[in-house]
Amino acid sequence: MHGGAYVQGFNKFHWQFLAWLVKATGCTVTAPDYPLAPEHTHKEAFKMVTALYEQLLLTVSPGNLILMGDSSGGGLALALAQKLRNEQIVQPSQIVLLSPWLDITLTNPEISSIAKHDPFLDKNSLRKAGSLYVGEASANDYLLSPVNGSLEGLGRISIFIGSKEILIADARKLKSLAERNGIEIDYYEYTDMVHAWMFLSLPESKKARRQICDLIR
Repeated sequence: MHGGAYVQGFNKFHWQFLAWLVKATGCTVTAPDYPLAPEHTHKEAFKMVTALYEQLLLTVSPGNLILMGDSSGGGLALALAQKLRNEQIVQPSQIVLLSPWLDITLTNPEISSIAKHDPFLDKNSLRKAGSLYVGEASANDYLLSPVNGSLEGLGRISIFIGSKEILIADARKLKSLAERNGIEIDYYEYTDMVHAWMFLSLPESKKARRQICDLIR
């Protein structure tokens, strides 16, 4: 599930990454072009991706299914897994989150000290875009801020995050919550990396992509 603050669709970096992923692992990628704000809210997005997941279950073993998303798509991926569990729909084997936006409110106090180091993400702009996606719901609902949802009974979670992106505050919070509840997750924090660095051509990008491939295999 692609990022774009819930208001933008796929870009060339997404397609390049997905093409590389298919070539490197032999996996099949289903990339939903889910409904975006402001024309739609999260309700339409979840209706679409839930139906798609159930359709995939008709032909693919859950053990061979991985939910993956970057940025807002990472938040959507984790929230979808939580929704599936709550509706007693079988989980995917893994949930791989790339620079995920885990709390749409961006109220984590740790963000302030990180923001000056983030060259790409602006908290106020993200919150404005996020509010369009929220609609009339509560922004604290786990469907919008999955850091507030339970991590019990989900597929294996892996997080890739850079130290210079404001979203790391809630990635660290999720890691702490998992540890507190005895839930093991794979957490990859890259020093000095910016938002969605795994889509770039840096040495760290190549290393992260190799790690993502290892998870898929």
